Amino acid sequence: MAGYFLEPPDEGPAIQRDQPMRITLSGDLGSGKSTVGRRLAERLKLPHYSAGSLFREIGQISNLDALQTNLAAEDNVAIDAAVDNRTRELDRTVDSFIIDSRMAWHFVTGAARVYLSASPETAAKRIAADTTRSSETYTSHAEALASLERRRESEIRRYKKLYSADITDARNYDLIIITDDAEVDDIAELIIRFAERKTQQKYWIPKRRLVPMIDVGGARGAMSQQGSADSASLPVVISRNFGFFFDGARELAAALEHELSLVPYHGINDTPGGEDAFKLAQRTLKSSALQRWQNGFKVAFSFADCLPDSASAHA
Repeated sequence: MAGYFLEPPDEGPAIQRDQPMRITLSGDLGSGKSTVGRRLAERLKLPHYSAGSLFREIGQISNLDALQTNLAAEDNVAIDAAVDNRTRELDRTVDSFIIDSRMAWHFVTGAARVYLSASPETAAKRIAADTTRSSETYTSHAEALASLERRRESEIRRYKKLYSADITDARNYDLIIITDDAEVDDIAELIIRFAERKTQQKYWIPKRRLVPMIDVGGARGAMSQQGSADSASLPVVISRNFGFFFDGARELAAALEHELSLVPYHGINDTPGGEDAFKLAQRTLKSSALQRWQNGFKVAFSFADCLPDSASAHA
């Protein structure tokens, strides 16, 4: 079980704290849990533990790939029991630490419970580019997407069976971050702010994942007003981990001037006419309109690549 323990870097003295600091990192496959965990360990001088490393280690011992290991775990509770027992031991014996684990939120007390979200497309690209995942190799992007979907379905079934817990239920977490197009340092900074109670907002999205569905002209007069990192959250429709914004331009302008590269949001369900927000934006949003927002606020909106009239769509 050596792979479970990822020691903090030996760089400088430990940080003195009045209270223990515990952070659990859960989330989607390929959302960056282990990467963010290592960065937090560097920043906070805390030990970092990875249940995913142990889980993959068990699979390698049995000569199974990542999907086969997940499917095997549905019938072999010993795999999850090994991870759970180590997590319980940490909860009893270590004051401050960071752990990335699907179920750490369930076992670790007094922690900031973080969920990292990533769209299947982003997850597949990240995992394909990660050379450290020897049990996760795919011949195509389509194969990676299909395998990740089956693994996710397997995990959801398994944890409902073992713990009567829904790992997709937002109520299990204190902080939920969309990580598509977000930098690791920015995600880590936000988590630290939350753990230190410098923000109480629960849902965050990178500015680049916002999709303005209104004209930038109404934003005039707001561009010089600096927004705070804990301002009121934006009402957005979430689809494929993009946030589609239909309200006032001034509100969006203030959010785009936050000091952080991520902004708080709250999800709403309705779009004009009830159409899927992603398809609606592809059909009605012009790349020139998005470019005007980009020019005004220096944000390279990722949705530009999804528009049929964009240069990148024809590259």
